[in-house]
Amino acid sequence: MFHKEILSRTGCSSRHLKGRGLTAVIKKNFFPDYVFVSGGAYLPPTPSGKKKGANGMARGRLVDNQVRLWIQGKPRNEKKFHLFSRAFIELTKMLKLTPVGAQVVVREESCNLATLVDAVFVNSKGKTVVVELKTGFEGYNETSTGKMRGVSSYLTDCPANQHKVQLALTSAMFEKTFPELGKVEALVIRMTSKGAHVRGLSDQVSKTAREILISGHLS
Repeated sequence: MFHKEILSRTGCSSRHLKGRGLTAVIKKNFFPDYVFVSGGAYLPPTPSGKKKGANGMARGRLVDNQVRLWIQGKPRNEKKFHLFSRAFIELTKMLKLTPVGAQVVVREESCNLATLVDAVFVNSKGKTVVVELKTGFEGYNETSTGKMRGVSSYLTDCPANQHKVQLALTSAMFEKTFPELGKVEALVIRMTSKGAHVRGLSDQVSKTAREILISGHLS
C-alpha cells in the first residue's frame, strides 16, 4: 500500500505526461538511423485461414494494456489474455515479485523528459523493481547496424541495447521522481514465442544514464 500511494502521485496514464517523450528523444540522440523491423501478426488465423492483421507494435500495446489491467486489479478474464501477457504474469509470480504499479509517470525536469514505467514491483526483499516489458524482436534482437552515438557509442546499435538505454534512463528518472523508494532494481523482460528473456543492467549503462540526466544534454 505504501508503494501504491507514492506511485499515484504523478499519475498512471499517458494523459498525465508533461514533457518530451523519452523514446523519441533517445532515438534522436543515440540511434537516429536505426530502422525497426515489424513483427508478425499476433492473432491466430480465422476459420477461413486468414490472419487478423496486427503487427508487433500492436501486440506490444495489447500486452502492455492487459498487464496494466492485471496490476491495477481491474476485473478481467485473464484466461482470454494474450499468451505473452499470461506468461509474464506467471513469470512475475515465479520470481516472487509483487505488483504495485503500472504505466507510472516519471519525469526529469532538467531535460524536460517524461515517460511511463511499464510495471513496478516489490521483490521478496522489499526492494522496488522497475520493469521494461517488451514483446517479440525474435531473430534480430541483437542484430547490430553499427554503434550508437554520443555517450552510448560503446554499445552496438541493436534492439537489445536500445531497450537497456531506455530502461536505464527510465529507472534513473524513477529514482529522482520517487527518492523515498531508494535505489531500484531494473529489468528488461522480453516475451517471445520461445519463452521469457530477463536481463538486468550493467553498471556502466546505469552510470551513463545518471550522467546524462545530471548533464541535461539531450537535444
